[in-house]
Amino acid sequence: MKIFDLRNNRYTTTISLLFFLFIFSNCTKKFDELNTDPTTFSSLTPATIPNAFAKAEYQGIYGDPGIYELARALFPDYWCQFYADAYGAPTDRYVIVQDWIISQWNSVYTVTWPTLKKVIEATQNTDAGANAIAKIWKAYIFHYHTDFYGPVPYSHAGNGDLSIPYDSQKDIYYDLFNTLDSAVTTLQSLDQTQTPYGDNDLIFHGNIPKWIKLANTLRLRLAMRISFVEPGKAKEEAEKAYSLGVMTSNDDNAMMDVADNSPNGLSLMSPWEGFRMSASMESYLKGYTDPRMKVYYSPAASGQYRGLRNGLTSAQLSADPRNSLDSTSNIGALWVPDDASTNKLTVMYSAEAYFLRAEGALNGWNMGGTAQELYEQGIRTSLQQWGIADNTAIENYINGTSTPIALNDYFNSPAVASIPVKFSANVQEQRQQILTQKWIALFPDGIEAWAEVRRTGYPKLYPVANSDNPDVPKDSIIKRFLFVPYEYQTNNKAVVETGVPLLGGPDKSSTPVWWDVR
Repeated sequence: MKIFDLRNNRYTTTISLLFFLFIFSNCTKKFDELNTDPTTFSSLTPATIPNAFAKAEYQGIYGDPGIYELARALFPDYWCQFYADAYGAPTDRYVIVQDWIISQWNSVYTVTWPTLKKVIEATQNTDAGANAIAKIWKAYIFHYHTDFYGPVPYSHAGNGDLSIPYDSQKDIYYDLFNTLDSAVTTLQSLDQTQTPYGDNDLIFHGNIPKWIKLANTLRLRLAMRISFVEPGKAKEEAEKAYSLGVMTSNDDNAMMDVADNSPNGLSLMSPWEGFRMSASMESYLKGYTDPRMKVYYSPAASGQYRGLRNGLTSAQLSADPRNSLDSTSNIGALWVPDDASTNKLTVMYSAEAYFLRAEGALNGWNMGGTAQELYEQGIRTSLQQWGIADNTAIENYINGTSTPIALNDYFNSPAVASIPVKFSANVQEQRQQILTQKWIALFPDGIEAWAEVRRTGYPKLYPVANSDNPDVPKDSIIKRFLFVPYEYQTNNKAVVETGVPLLGGPDKSSTPVWWDVR
């Protein structure tokens, strides 16, 4: 599904909810046998539970091309500056297009959560392993969701009422910690050779030890997210997550299976728009001679790798040939339509766990190593993940002293930052280095990268060239999605209005979420 019309350079806002629901109910790998909307089920049968879980996994990560574009590419992927837009997309200039955001909201509340909730209910007293894994996935989908908006319907979501109250983000996070703790405890008590859901588990095929590591690593991520607002709670949760066992090698990476009828959304949507390497990425990757650049992006027609400043207007884009599609780098060859049914979707990388632990060590937490040791292992793990196997090249990169470069672009942009890869003796620079390398390693998960840029202010990024959002200046960043308009226009009007005070500020894109206190 194309939201941007390439033929006349015009954005369309006539998106049909019924169309989305049709697509959502027909695009999941393991759901061929399940042709009925799961939200209408009174219960699931043992035969349909694994298929339902597969659907909740795929939709929960916004895997389908249409929702991938609307929940990821046109919003967080621009705002974290993994990409810039060569067609002048309004969201790249901080415009909040509510007709697009609504698809993310609907995906959670009309498909993913109703399906997953039925799975949790159906396995509550019959299959402890399947139930625990489903609860881990609940934590995964809702941490993304609350990080988009702040307060959201959570504790009463899916109970059938027409008016659902909003929960504060703090309450949601605390419940996610409890959920992960309980799920891990359950899984640890089971026969570790069991395989709940079997091949219908698109991530680990029911491998319990790997689900335990994913749950603990997710817990570590959530702990770090609240480290500025509640450092004591963050330390407690992070140290417990590490003690229980987090992801440590690329064999632990959480990647989601895809197939012809449940493709990799990034691969299929990559030709649709003008998604191009951002200028910030160009400055960092070229300055560090980073070998991942040739994986993440494709060369321009000239054979060179060139980025684009975020937030350019259509007039600015057309004013200089350096801004054209042919002159700038598209997404890498790994994400092309021909590989959409084989190139797995990103859930979580082990490299991230090392950077989380490195930042924790910098905070004085017990993370099983020094900040430098964990930082360097995070880089090694990421480089190896993307096929860089030469140990000498890896160590040379880790000890590199070169810095990001100035660009020969439309603005003659100066270097985006001045830090090298080689670990600094300065603590503040160390934090910047950890978060910069983490940002590079998170690609292409722009949702997580956007959250970390909001939380920390790192990596340093170029300001957008133009902001068309009156609440967010061009040298700032979008802080959150707005609550969707129909929440104000339906039976939920009263509760969304009571949800706004839980945000701690007005319902604007400049209002930070609970954990964003820097």
